[in-house]
Amino acid sequence: MAGGGACGDDQRPTLAALPCGWTLPATQETKRFGDTMKRKLLVPGAMLFACAGAYAQSAVWLSGYVDLNIEHLIQSGPASVTRMTSGGLNNSRFNLSGVEDLGGGYKAVFTIEPMFSADTGVQSAQFRQSFVGLKSADLGEVTMGRQFTPSYWIAGYADPSWAAAYSMVNNMEFFYASYRVDNAIQYKTPTFYGFTGRVMYAFGLEDTTRAGRFLSIGVDYRNGPLFLGAVSEQQYTRDIHQASQIPSSRDNYFSAVYRIGGFEPTAIFHTYKGYYAYPPYVAFNSSGWDAQIGARWNIDGRSRLYGSVVYRHDDNNKSITSATGFVIGYIYGLSKRTDLYATYAHVHNQNTVPIAYPVTFQSNPSPGQNPSGMQLGIRHAF
Repeated sequence: MAGGGACGDDQRPTLAALPCGWTLPATQETKRFGDTMKRKLLVPGAMLFACAGAYAQSAVWLSGYVDLNIEHLIQSGPASVTRMTSGGLNNSRFNLSGVEDLGGGYKAVFTIEPMFSADTGVQSAQFRQSFVGLKSADLGEVTMGRQFTPSYWIAGYADPSWAAAYSMVNNMEFFYASYRVDNAIQYKTPTFYGFTGRVMYAFGLEDTTRAGRFLSIGVDYRNGPLFLGAVSEQQYTRDIHQASQIPSSRDNYFSAVYRIGGFEPTAIFHTYKGYYAYPPYVAFNSSGWDAQIGARWNIDGRSRLYGSVVYRHDDNNKSITSATGFVIGYIYGLSKRTDLYATYAHVHNQNTVPIAYPVTFQSNPSPGQNPSGMQLGIRHAF
């Protein structure tokens, strides 16, 4: 699928090789967990951009994650594997972000996020994000490049696991639907009475066809402890068996979160219909709906729990099937930047079909398998 998708942050093949982990930027994760898990290196603009003019103030932030775990996967019966993997909560990555004050309330912004496998030291060929834009408190923000879709911000916020490797929201609800796309331009409105809107258009493969083109419109509402979100997205994907055909898919997401102290119950409802593909490996036509209920609980600032259950109802049960999956996790903060974690997940696929839902997109189950997985890991934010 064209540059987006859902697996622990970036380890899913459909997400253009997603490595696993919390999918939201560190600043958002900090708000969610009440931690300062990101240390920033601020470089005065006068040092980096001396020729930009004495009145232009600039800063650059360097941050990132190193996340490793020991994982035990059970795909079917006695078949199992124990291994070390990179990215259980967050994909291992660098984040280089910057802002320049242009005056008059305008700012230029950019973000570049190269990813790597911490267990091998191999750098990913594709960045997690790579965009540049302009923002204004009064007029909103326009960004261009590889970036997250509006559905990521709406459904991702209601994912109790924050799109970790074992996220049921990623691995079942976003299943081969995009949450990150290339060649995209996005407009984010100013917040008005708690409402914020997002509109995104992706130019796709930039040829004479509609292949890879993507359109999304979303809105969210925040008022104290309440969050509500809705988004509708359409994507065109070239048929991997008939190159002349470019069918489309439609996904609609609705989410809700309510905060009660450190406890947050969450819910997501998603409908899907159309053609989904990850060239050249997987492609299917289907339609249906799914729902997620879950919660996350910041117990005392150090101990955090989360759990999520997803039920997916497929109308066809041919290429993919109806299924139920769940994940439960525990995180213990050794400091503001270092966490230990334990995670367990299981997916029960209702029927034997060619494409089974996984517990992590770092491992694809065979038809008829009902995978389980366990992780013990450490994450360090810098």
